[in-house]
Amino acid sequence: MNGPIALAATALLVFGRAIQSQNVIGGHYVAAAITPFAIAAGEIAVVGAIVVGGWSSWAWIGAGGAIGATGAMWAHRRFRKPRVATKEGI
Repeated sequence: MNGPIALAATALLVFGRAIQSQNVIGGHYVAAAITPFAIAAGEIAVVGAIVVGGWSSWAWIGAGGAIGATGAMWAHRRFRKPRVATKEGI
């Protein structure tokens, strides 16, 4: 039962980190202020999953990372509109 929890926790953690990177790059201040709470929840859950499952969790954690990273890439492109450049700059 620990495996699926490790997968979900890692997906949340990596998704949050990837989205946060895009928030900072894009200058999305409110989103950048909110996202760390999701990252913190993911961090705590991943540590708990590692404590319970040990090295047997590595494949679940790897799969969760892949899901989180690709999910964040898809979500950011799907829900964020690109900023339009102006004469004054971006």
